[in-house]
Amino acid sequence: MKKVRALGFPAAALALFAALTLWAGDAAQAAREGLTLSLRTAVPALFPFFVAGALLTHSGLAALLGRALARPVWMLYGLNGNCAAALVLGLAGGYPVGAQAACELYRAELISKRDAELLLGFCNNSGPAFILGVAGVAVCGSARTGAALYVIHALAALLTGLVVTPPPKGVRAPAPRPAARGTVSPAAALVSAVRDGFGIAINVTAFVTFFSVALAMLRRAGVLRVFAHTLSPVLTLLGAPVGTADALAAGAVELTNGLAALPALRLSPHVLLPLVSFLLGFGGLSVHCQTLSLLQSCGLSARRHTLGKALHGVIAAALAVIWCRAAPSSLPVFAPAAPPSATAALVPGLVVLSVIVIRLLRKGSGKARSNPL
Repeated sequence: MKKVRALGFPAAALALFAALTLWAGDAAQAAREGLTLSLRTAVPALFPFFVAGALLTHSGLAALLGRALARPVWMLYGLNGNCAAALVLGLAGGYPVGAQAACELYRAELISKRDAELLLGFCNNSGPAFILGVAGVAVCGSARTGAALYVIHALAALLTGLVVTPPPKGVRAPAPRPAARGTVSPAAALVSAVRDGFGIAINVTAFVTFFSVALAMLRRAGVLRVFAHTLSPVLTLLGAPVGTADALAAGAVELTNGLAALPALRLSPHVLLPLVSFLLGFGGLSVHCQTLSLLQSCGLSARRHTLGKALHGVIAAALAVIWCRAAPSSLPVFAPAAPPSATAALVPGLVVLSVIVIRLLRKGSGKARSNPL
């Protein structure tokens, strides 16, 4: 097994080099499309939030927000109140603003390493601009649907936090940790925030471009087709057409490319919206690698983040199924209406029931720890 792991990385690198050599034209076109996507969409939407997140930490507003939300954050997730700043920024800014905010809080010693890694399980999320503009208008043909998808995405993130964090130890919330470092002047904070934010934006551009090329190479080599074929039985069981697996496989690699492939499939809303919700929650390998690059610079583990994003996708998909059944009048108008399968109808109920059970177990565990015999 160790030999297989040792040879796996060189073999993958060699395969990539061979693919780039064989299909150089496709790789160049994919790189151009990735750069265009990054410079026209990702960087303009994310760069201001990167700067704002750093300023929020350096100015002391993160600590103020932490003190205001210390009790609810502790009661729900057992985390330092300062974690609220990263959660708010993650829900407002988009990938990977939440992860960057968590790193900033950890570097400023406003939260511990344990709290930072637990926070990463649910604070790194897609932002409203991307969900409304891309998922809502471009994919579903409705800004109102995009707004509903954002509410589902945010609620799923908060529910995911209940699962990936342990119950609080004790009843009273500890006071948010004050900043341990000296006060940074506004001018120095601004210079640092802009410089670091631009560096992170370049990092995001690099990953989006690379994964656009990697996705094109996987398509040409037939690997994506095999992956999609593996997913087809599960999607068929849930009532999705076989062709849906290709878009889902692409989205698992790079989020925007997967979403862009969905409108051409003319899916039923009962299939389209859960798929969009899952992809938004999971984020794709490109988002995971962007986050990993941030975490490496501050010494945080990505394990909790990876687990949280997979769970976030599942919960968001389940909530989308519930919404489709509860509010059919708000579904996209361009897609043909079709009732969901019986199997798909069971999924959201089971997921929500599981979250409720976990929450009750957390509450009981927390009481047991705070009142030992």
